[in-house]
Amino acid sequence: MPPHPRTRILYKLGSLEDLGEEQVVRLAAGLMKAIGKELRLPELKNAKDFGHVYTVQAVWNKLGLDKALERAGISGKKNTDFCGMVRWLVVNRLCDPCSKLALLDWTKGIFAPETEDLSYQTLLRAMDRLISIKEQAELLIAKAVLNPKEPVDMVFYDITSTYFESDKSLQDDDFRRYGYSRDHREDRRQVVIGLVMTKSGIPLCHHVFPGNTLDKTTVTQVVSDLKSRFQLRRVIFVGDRGMVSDANLEHLIEEGLDSIVAHPARGNDLAHEVIRNLKNQVNPASEDEQVYVDVRAGVRFIMAYSPKIAKQSNESRQERLEKADAWIKPVLKRLAKPESRGRKATPQGTYDRIRDYLRDRNLLRWYHVELANEAVSVKKNRKALHWEATVDGILLLETSDMAIPAQDIVKHYKELAEVERGWRCLKSSLHLRPVFHWTERRIRAHIFICVIALQIERWMRNKLQTISVTKAMRALQQIKVGELSFGEKTALMPTVLAPEHKEILKKLGVPQPTAAQLPAM
Repeated sequence: MPPHPRTRILYKLGSLEDLGEEQVVRLAAGLMKAIGKELRLPELKNAKDFGHVYTVQAVWNKLGLDKALERAGISGKKNTDFCGMVRWLVVNRLCDPCSKLALLDWTKGIFAPETEDLSYQTLLRAMDRLISIKEQAELLIAKAVLNPKEPVDMVFYDITSTYFESDKSLQDDDFRRYGYSRDHREDRRQVVIGLVMTKSGIPLCHHVFPGNTLDKTTVTQVVSDLKSRFQLRRVIFVGDRGMVSDANLEHLIEEGLDSIVAHPARGNDLAHEVIRNLKNQVNPASEDEQVYVDVRAGVRFIMAYSPKIAKQSNESRQERLEKADAWIKPVLKRLAKPESRGRKATPQGTYDRIRDYLRDRNLLRWYHVELANEAVSVKKNRKALHWEATVDGILLLETSDMAIPAQDIVKHYKELAEVERGWRCLKSSLHLRPVFHWTERRIRAHIFICVIALQIERWMRNKLQTISVTKAMRALQQIKVGELSFGEKTALMPTVLAPEHKEILKKLGVPQPTAAQLPAM
């Protein structure tokens, strides 16, 4: 039988509980010195941002966007990795948007060995390749980011504009033109962007028009594109009535598409008639939103009335009117009794000043401002104010669909606000503007890159639910990768993940990064 193991104490160093960190280090150093070596503590070198770029790339791969671009033909006959360059252009939009030149400096602060071969010229070439395959790429990317279990039976359409800080490289037929600016920059040239979004809040496609394009003229082109390229046969088109003209509605019907549009409550005789008819049916005792229907000539008019919103609108209007009256009163008094000091008030100057004040605050329609016989009179427009009180809290919708319940029609239209949130994201966190390109092809490519980034952002937003994508990106940026040195040996190592990081990655379906993954990245 083998002998039983025996324990022999060679040397007693003392109780571990009695040793502090400093004593343990000295003891380890002494032992190393006894064998002729020096104790070297691990050192962390060259720590770089990693978590946010890792996550966005993982989502990109999860959605199969590399395959989508390759199938669309982005590589062409050359062996250049245009797909990888587009990926980094999109990753930058989501993590730290900047110009294409600044992107090269940005890559020096992140752990991404594959970006070493990027150059400004290759990024521009990748943009050119991307915009050359837009029609097919947009279709394949949409299929990748959309949930196949949710059919596209409803689309939301809205437009915005983005302006340019300079007229550099301007040509006679340039599509950067002056037009109605939604950014209130009529002094700048712009382009108009139309965005089609699904009811899940993910962009389906986009269109770029010259800056002087009228809203109504874009609908026909967009509808034809939806029918031909996306092959949507039974779909409801949701948009604002100011954008969808009567001719556009007829075109939608001809194409076999139903529509849901909001009717303007002011300046439209038909809307006035419908609202007067339906307002008589409102239950004044109810505090809940009420929905009423009026069918005329094969079209349903649906009126949603919210007592809460009506009260808020009335209180806000009264507050604005009182503030305006308080401002106007001393202005008229100064004209009636000119002061001895200062510039003398004139009837024309006072008239212009009051009108400008009311116009700039969108109050002019509620006042009658007149100049006659060297006298200025300011009176309330009682008729306009009465109608304003009538339509407080009212949303009037028009639809050609006769089957969907009225309450669902109202709900679907309110989902159009998701497009507005998409625009805000595109212009704020994704930095659509400023545009650092001057040729039409590059401008269109830049917008396309921003829209792809928006598609990924909306997909991530749906997965994260209670966590905003911006907050998630800031949190994930805290995950670093550094070079850990053990004397003669070195190894790449990510920092320890916090519970917040693990929760975000879990919701997105992205595996936690490990040291074993790093060399292959």
